[in-house]
Amino acid sequence: MIARAALAAALFLPAVAAAQNWQDLLRKGVDAAEKIQRQQAQKPPAPKPAAPQPAQKPAAPQAAAATPALGPGELQLPLRRLPKVVSEFGMFLLVETDGKVLSWGEPQGDSSYIGDGTERGRREPEPLEGVTDIVDAAISLRHSVLLRRDGTVLTWGRNDNCDLTVKDDRKRLTPFQVPGVRSAVQVAATEGFTAAVLQDGRVMVWGSPGGGFLADGRKDGACAYMPVLVEGLSGVKKLVINNSILVLKDDGTVWGWGPNRHGELCDGTTEPRYRPVQMKGIANAVDVAISTTSAVVLADGTVWRCGMNAHADMAKKQEPESVKYTTPQQVAGITSAVAVYTNGPTFVRLKDGTLLGWGSGIFGALGNGHIEGTFPRPTPPIGLGPVLELFLTNSTTFAIKADGIMWTWGGNRRELLTPSPWLRMKMPGGV
Repeated sequence: MIARAALAAALFLPAVAAAQNWQDLLRKGVDAAEKIQRQQAQKPPAPKPAAPQPAQKPAAPQAAAATPALGPGELQLPLRRLPKVVSEFGMFLLVETDGKVLSWGEPQGDSSYIGDGTERGRREPEPLEGVTDIVDAAISLRHSVLLRRDGTVLTWGRNDNCDLTVKDDRKRLTPFQVPGVRSAVQVAATEGFTAAVLQDGRVMVWGSPGGGFLADGRKDGACAYMPVLVEGLSGVKKLVINNSILVLKDDGTVWGWGPNRHGELCDGTTEPRYRPVQMKGIANAVDVAISTTSAVVLADGTVWRCGMNAHADMAKKQEPESVKYTTPQQVAGITSAVAVYTNGPTFVRLKDGTLLGWGSGIFGALGNGHIEGTFPRPTPPIGLGPVLELFLTNSTTFAIKADGIMWTWGGNRRELLTPSPWLRMKMPGGV
């Protein structure tokens, strides 16, 4: 558990001295985390104790039982290599590397709840009692989702848009298990809708059909209270949701469906798609992100984007914000990207761990010292340096450095116009 003293100290922790070699520190963090992950993957499961045998005569012979299907507890995903933060409209969840979950925020209007059984909020992170072995999380405007190591899924929230797999309209203030989902390896959510990527590369969805999110050929219709498989979709290794849905497949192609109002599906149109369609011209993709803009990183380190103009200076000129691209366009000058994030602003993480960001700077989202405005040229957040991971929420941005300090900037209670140290994270290997 994160000590109160550590939290208070981290809020005022000075920046790491410039004399430190960030390349070495970054490598140390990655090596230690990967070592722990390999040890977990190689460790054999503990043998189950033999059932006690009766001292009397042996039981009568019985017919051999059928081989049972994979059940909860049989899929054991590795614990997180790095912590993860998700947020929506002032509500926050932090998944730690030991599987515990911390929550905080102030429920207001339509926003969800912190999951502690009350409708109140809290200003500082506190653990959710009884919630353990969590490896992934997602949060939307009205509900939250957690993924357990055994592949089952938990949820809670306002329950006013068929998003909780129950047919009444009562709020659920603590996590409960979603029926029918097993062997999930990733979860994602948006208002009224949830998706889970399964271990075998298929996708299960439930909630509102609005915009064609259920990928069943319908624009609207009845809610999917029970999770259903997306027909004809396989080989998925990552799913992202915002205005539409994109999936990255293990063959390096990208597919998507949904409203597509801004051309964010990159299929050459702005027409809604009620079943998955392939992104045009993209192969060998390694990462993908979506908002009103979609962004893709290819194996060669280049970055491509489509949808609403994100003000990336592709042709050394600032383009009008109204421009929409329905097919992927390359972002000039970036050739060593490994990951991409978009949610208003867009960031890429480069091979050396540094970040470049562009687009909307509202609430200080770019960490460049400005509280608003749009910025077409990719530039790094001021004074941050290399990071292990970035979490780009709709109000606040978080980044983890190799020393385990999480930095933050943006609009969390007050605008932080440049990155500031926030909290020391629990990291594998004592990093």
